[in-house]
Amino acid sequence: MGNTNRLVGYLASAASASLFYVVWSAVAFEFGPPPHASIVFNIGLAIFFWFAEGMWAALGLMAVPWYLAVRGYGRLQCSGPVYYGLIGAATVLVVGSGASSLSPKPLFIEDQTFREGFMIAADRQGVCLLLTGLVFGLTFWLVSERLRRSRPLTAS
Repeated sequence: MGNTNRLVGYLASAASASLFYVVWSAVAFEFGPPPHASIVFNIGLAIFFWFAEGMWAALGLMAVPWYLAVRGYGRLQCSGPVYYGLIGAATVLVVGSGASSLSPKPLFIEDQTFREGFMIAADRQGVCLLLTGLVFGLTFWLVSERLRRSRPLTAS
């Protein structure tokens, strides 16, 4: 049941992180420079950018680093919420900026190297990606790891 619980935790974390990213983007569009559109249009635009800027790809690509981070947690003696929150924030920032750099760009944007695209994404979306990763990590801990350490071991 442990791996199934972790898979459910990963999927719940991806869903909550996606929701956070879309809400953050919609609010940013609402309080950005004029002209202001309706909230429905802003949510639609946020969902488009969730896809176009590579957040969906980042959440899929970070499965392997996340698996390694979950495996490494057992060796450390630290708080679960702190560990998963920090690892989630760092992983989403790095993978999200990389995925955004690799995502297709409109024709009116000039060509850029991977490093330039990574730095632009980190500069423009850094706070959003960090907080999205924090939500991802804390959701994973709440869904799949919180009760794991508190369950008593039973002899077979």
